[in-house]
Amino acid sequence: MLSSVKGNPTVSKLEDIATALQVNVSELLTNRPESALGFVIIGGQTYQLSKPSKNTVQIPTYARYDDLRNEIKEFVKKSVEGSETASKMGLVEAFEFFSLVYDKDKETFCLSLCYADGKTETILYDKFEFCNWGKSNTDDDAPWDVAQVTEEIINDIEGVVASKIQADTKE
Repeated sequence: MLSSVKGNPTVSKLEDIATALQVNVSELLTNRPESALGFVIIGGQTYQLSKPSKNTVQIPTYARYDDLRNEIKEFVKKSVEGSETASKMGLVEAFEFFSLVYDKDKETFCLSLCYADGKTETILYDKFEFCNWGKSNTDDDAPWDVAQVTEEIINDIEGVVASKIQADTKE
């Protein structure tokens, strides 16, 4: 068989070899199993993963809550100081997906958490709830209490899904 494949084999030759081996032609052209980065089992079939997909969205994944806390602190600070609407998304270690959006015009943060079988929870953080009200401040110029809103967002990312899942299992 090796002697019949020397040089550049034709597509039909590759198809014949794939048929004889009971595999797809694409499987003949992939990296060797030793170079697999991981594997997945779908429908009882095991597939190797050899490289990240360049054609799909790469969602940031946070393996540790410490990393996420630092990212959220920086995001909230930059969003409040910035002049545009901003957003951040990611996947947290408990396999929950989150989306955090800052609407500059409404001065509101919106946190959406997706978990379990597509269940969602959305929480709003309005500037009026999280302001450093001074004696001379008005609704228009009261500054955000960045530390307080950041802490609340982080607590909700870390705790809301766990409490929802726990409540769902009791039902």
